[in-house]
Amino acid sequence: MVVPLSWAVRKQAEADRGEATPDAAVSVYLLQMSSGEEIGLPRVLAAKRHDELLRQWRQYRSEMKRGNVPSKLQTVRPIDVEGQGNYRATVTAQVSPTWWKEQINFSGTAHPWRFETRRDAGGWRVWAADLPPWCGVHVRPDTCR
Repeated sequence: MVVPLSWAVRKQAEADRGEATPDAAVSVYLLQMSSGEEIGLPRVLAAKRHDELLRQWRQYRSEMKRGNVPSKLQTVRPIDVEGQGNYRATVTAQVSPTWWKEQINFSGTAHPWRFETRRDAGGWRVWAADLPPWCGVHVRPDTCR
């Protein structure tokens, strides 16, 4: 199958564009943190801070693995977006881990995850992430190995 080059270039540009809103960028970040998959994450990380943010994301996932990875992370209230002007916004999500084991479902306490987002290259991206420690906040410190 032959794909026209213009279509492929356009689709790549769309994929690299970021998200339509600050909360959408944070939602993608949270979804990828929950799944442990990096696919889709680069498009919501600010280009100027990409390597630093990806390293932080990977370190947090490693901390989650040390301290009982949940089945999923979920936001328990609507994501709060506070505009700062100049295409910047502070986003706060109340994040709660949930574990499933057979027919038992256990949800942890929600804690705020704060993000600074910026509109960059046509879309919203995460510029900074202020995440509470996994071990000692979302899970007991003794759960972490």
